[in-house]
Amino acid sequence: MTDRPAVLAVDVGGTTIKSAVVDGDGKRRLAHAVPTPVADGPAAVVETLRRLVSAQATAARAAGEPVTAVGVVVPGVVDTSRGIARYAANIGWRDVPLRDLVRTDVALPVAVGHDVRAAGLAELALGAAGDSADALIVVVGTGIAGVVVAGGTVVEGHAGIAGEIGHIPVGDLEVRCNCGAFGCLEMFSSARAVSRMYAERTGTTLAADQIVARLGEDADAREVWRSATATLARGLVCAALLTDPQRVVLAGGLSAAGETLREPVAAAFAAGMPWREAPELVVSELAGAAGLVGAALLARDAAEEGPA
Repeated sequence: MTDRPAVLAVDVGGTTIKSAVVDGDGKRRLAHAVPTPVADGPAAVVETLRRLVSAQATAARAAGEPVTAVGVVVPGVVDTSRGIARYAANIGWRDVPLRDLVRTDVALPVAVGHDVRAAGLAELALGAAGDSADALIVVVGTGIAGVVVAGGTVVEGHAGIAGEIGHIPVGDLEVRCNCGAFGCLEMFSSARAVSRMYAERTGTTLAADQIVARLGEDADAREVWRSATATLARGLVCAALLTDPQRVVLAGGLSAAGETLREPVAAAFAAGMPWREAPELVVSELAGAAGLVGAALLARDAAEEGPA
């Protein structure tokens, strides 16, 4: 990205909305994050996003590095050609014309993409999947979703939702997911799930990273982590048997746990396919920044294409 103008990247998650100005060398500046006001409803999330984009664009101008385009990545079902956030279970919005709304605010080219697919593009371009023609990139954050790469190409699927590994029913079928189905992987192995399961066992609410930090001294934390990683491995087995990747990349906020996540998942992943060699399992170097990097790549494309 050397010698290119700066762009604004925004990654909307179920817990946090992250943003950064990405300069021509790919460096992230003016990084800022705000809580996602999910409890206040989808309209509040949209308003918070719009305020953040406007504020960051203003800050970039004041810093002498105005942005030339905006890339916004969001969870759920996304119509990327029209810039519409069709549906997201963890946010609750439906058919939100994000591209038009944000473009009205900042008068710049705007790209809207799927957060996990954007993270997958980042991993292909700059991360751990770059030398793998066939890969599965799994983003484990507030929710869980994946990107399937086959023959060096991201698989879209008929409805554009290939790789929705978070809704494979490999957990307790008595537990209902926010999507309306039962037993979904992300209800048992996401950061939100780790926090929920720990609270159910102990009555104490902690963030997933706090629970990971307690593994050496807290038996409840260890049991929750054992369950979460074992269930994640079952989901990966299902996905790997269907897509046959050379490499599986764990990305997203929970991947910041590094080997504490990779080791138990890798062991259970291999055990789930005793008749074949398991694909290589690695942790992304981009970790929780993969979505932002992907949003910046989308913004670059929008800047080159100019106003829609």
